[in-house]
Amino acid sequence: MVATKKLSSILFSLIFMNFILLGCATEKSELVKVKGTDLTYSEYFKAYDGLDERDNVTFYKPFLINEVEPFLPDQVKNTMNTINTDKLPFKVDEEKAYLVTSKDKNGAIKNQVQLSYLGKDEYKQTDDFLIISVTEADKNPLETYDITNDFDSVGNKLIKKQLTENLPIYQQVLTTDSALLYTYYEENEKGIITIGTAANEFYAYYNGHIYHIGYSLDREKNDVEMQKKMLQLVREFILASKLPQ
Repeated sequence: MVATKKLSSILFSLIFMNFILLGCATEKSELVKVKGTDLTYSEYFKAYDGLDERDNVTFYKPFLINEVEPFLPDQVKNTMNTINTDKLPFKVDEEKAYLVTSKDKNGAIKNQVQLSYLGKDEYKQTDDFLIISVTEADKNPLETYDITNDFDSVGNKLIKKQLTENLPIYQQVLTTDSALLYTYYEENEKGIITIGTAANEFYAYYNGHIYHIGYSLDREKNDVEMQKKMLQLVREFILASKLPQ
């Protein structure tokens, strides 16, 4: 009788643990569709990549960055490196990942993933941030263009650097009181919305994906040395390898 009770207890424990593990796995890997309207893209480079004109768009409920992998489509998992938040010039209070999908003219699904690292002020409002957007692309939108401008369309500095030997990365630095609109996804009670603000930006194409990255800091903190550090951080993320310091 005692042996039977002990066996029943063990079986119950095993079943309970399996249930918990199965439940956690299901919960982590399930994508939940939510409402959303607007898209995010580079205001300066949209004329080249057309990311402002996507169709059949689906928005999903965001999830924690440290749980990002189970949610990602297979074709974008390998592009997702993570940021060591200790390297960021602000304290990170919130880390979230967003997935937005659309269909191209041939009906193929294209994925956009946004990683948000947000610093909050005393009123829980976003103060500093680093936002990384990665969107699938069939081809390099800059392949037939050689952008040599020193300034963007409102007069802020536009710097062309090398991402690899054959691919550039563009850095837009806020140097005036004007700025092109920078947008990123955020969640509220209605679903996924876009927040419009000003930011220092990076833009690059690499390995079948468009990288559009923005960060915001107090102007006095974003000196030349900080701009170099952020460029290094972005390069490391895109290439998913450590570059010489």
